[in-house]
Order: sequence, then C-alpha cells, then structure tokens
Amino acid sequence: MVALRSTADDISANRARILFGLIVMLIGAMLLADRLDWAGFRLNVPLWPWLLVLLGVARVGDRGSEGRSLNRAGLWLMAVGAWGLVTEYRLLGVSYGRTWPLLVIIAGVFVIWRAVDPVNACAGKSGER
Repeated sequence: MVALRSTADDISANRARILFGLIVMLIGAMLLADRLDWAGFRLNVPLWPWLLVLLGVARVGDRGSEGRSLNRAGLWLMAVGAWGLVTEYRLLGVSYGRTWPLLVIIAGVFVIWRAVDPVNACAGKSGER
C-alpha cells in the first residue's frame, strides 16, 4: 500500500514538473521572440527577473533526494532574481552599474554558507582518508 502511494505521489510530482517546465519554455520562447523581434512581438516588462524568482521558488520547494530543508541553488536564483527586479524596475533608484557588486557579496555569503553547513561538513569528512 505504501508503494502505491509513493508511486502516485511521484506521478503527480512529475506532472507538476512537466507543467512547470512547459511554462518555463513558453516564457523562454516569449523572451526569444522579443529579442529577435519576431513579427513585431515586444514585451513591455522585463520578465527575466520574475523567471529567476519562480525557478528559485520551485527549486527551494523541491527538497530532492538529500532531504535538505533549504536548497542553496534555489535561494541563489531567488537572490539574483530579486536583484534583477530591483534594478530593472529601478525600485530603489539604483541601476546595474551601481549594484552589480551585490552579486559578488551574495556569492561570498553562499560560499561561506556551504563551508559551514553541517551537511557538507559531514559529507567532506566521510570522503576523507
């Protein structure tokens, strides 16, 4: 009975991933059509930051086989997407040229986080001789 339940959950999760993948592909096609000016197609709003935030949220929600409570890759996508939203929409009156060092700072935070994460520390010790 347990095996049937997990299989049904897996099928449901795969359907959700397929739907999400199709949505991402559609957004990508719209972005490509905008950049290549196909048939006069123009997007008036920058979508790439929203796409990164959505991908990050999906990644954070997917714990994967490791069973972690947080997914750093998802958080990284969300951080870059949030930076993109602030700069694209000039929410704080800032631009790319002034705020790109924030990405370097955020990258450093993630490097330190990975170094002090107990899951990574245990994995590193088990692989040592």
